Amino acid sequence: MLIVSDHPTESRAVASNLRRLDLDVQLALFDGKTLSAIPTQAPDAVLCHLTDYAERGPQLAKVVRSHFSPVPMPVIGAMSRPSENSSVEFDTTLFSPMHPSQIANRVNGMIRLGAMESEIGRRLATLSETFNFHPDLGDMTPNRRFRVLFIGKASPAFMVIINALQDKGVDVVAAFTSFSAFDYLHGEPFDAVVMNALEQTEPAFSISEAMRRNSRLFHTPTLFLTDKKTFESHDAAYAKGAHDIIEVDADPQEISGRILELANYHRVHEQLKTDFSALTTGIARDSSDTAFSREFMEAHVPRLLADAKTAGVPLTLMALRLVSNSDSPVETRDVADVAQKVAALLGNLVRMQDVVSRWNAETFILAFYNTNRTEAEVILNRIEALFESSIFEEDLSCEEKSAFKLEICINQIDSETVPARDILNDIAAKIGQ
Repeated sequence: MLIVSDHPTESRAVASNLRRLDLDVQLALFDGKTLSAIPTQAPDAVLCHLTDYAERGPQLAKVVRSHFSPVPMPVIGAMSRPSENSSVEFDTTLFSPMHPSQIANRVNGMIRLGAMESEIGRRLATLSETFNFHPDLGDMTPNRRFRVLFIGKASPAFMVIINALQDKGVDVVAAFTSFSAFDYLHGEPFDAVVMNALEQTEPAFSISEAMRRNSRLFHTPTLFLTDKKTFESHDAAYAKGAHDIIEVDADPQEISGRILELANYHRVHEQLKTDFSALTTGIARDSSDTAFSREFMEAHVPRLLADAKTAGVPLTLMALRLVSNSDSPVETRDVADVAQKVAALLGNLVRMQDVVSRWNAETFILAFYNTNRTEAEVILNRIEALFESSIFEEDLSCEEKSAFKLEICINQIDSETVPARDILNDIAAKIGQ
């Protein structure tokens, strides 16, 4: 990813946090007049991290979009202060005070959203051209009011923020104890959760940490309301899962704006998940409806290859075959049962934008866009680690559990000179070699 910075020293901590998220970071410098060292290859995202020239943010965002056109990418603004129209041209914005970890997490989240949106576009095209299927997707606009949960003591400052949100039409729910908070969290979904950490960090830290361990609540943004004169646990807060730390003496409109920025991001993420479900149509699925069909994969991989070539990113294919691990014959029914469990395991392990297809009765082919061989091998390690523990019942004997094994082949595609169907047939044929 690319950081456009007017103050490299200030951007160093942000770059370090981005690298901890396994992102390669390049730096382009802006001196108020000239933007230097901007690369030719489009990055996955651009962060305009501006301290001295915050008011030039929208102009810089427009310049970098034009420079990398036609490749789409999220452009994030992280600026020392707001100015008139400061959010124009950006996909999302942050303003001081902001923590390097907070900025890095927002960038990483926007990269994920961008990857999901691009894959949705590709799948729509494949379903339309090959299957004459045109699903109706959401329009990214809220069809319900934002819902925000406030947790903690009803201090005067807390109530001022609640009132500011209610004035903007936000549905606000207040939970004054951790017990009532979890009751609400396990009920109707919320777009953001704000916790009162003015006097102490608990129960805010514990609740935030518990939400990170819950798959349904993991992506719900959490914000801590703090007093900058006494709060010193910024690193610990972000380690516990905080998405933003807001200071109580800030303008209530600024605070409500920061809350709604994250709430909107969460709403978009949930809408994209819904869209992916709408694209998982039976017409392009295998007979068990657990993976995409061979026909879909043959039609979709050329589109992945073409986009990867345009963006200058890798495409990696992985083939997995379920085979007998003994000399004894295996019932076809047993293979089908285990293969269906393997399909479910793969669907839960890979990202939504990754493609899982059933090539034949015992073979799966997966496509990972913008993923190199080394990164795909990390995913493979997770699959292999969970294969026996997740696929087989706990009460099976060791002999029964070892009746099947996975044979694997991974191939990073560096060009599209060979027809996609030949590439897919080739990787399927090479399994186990």
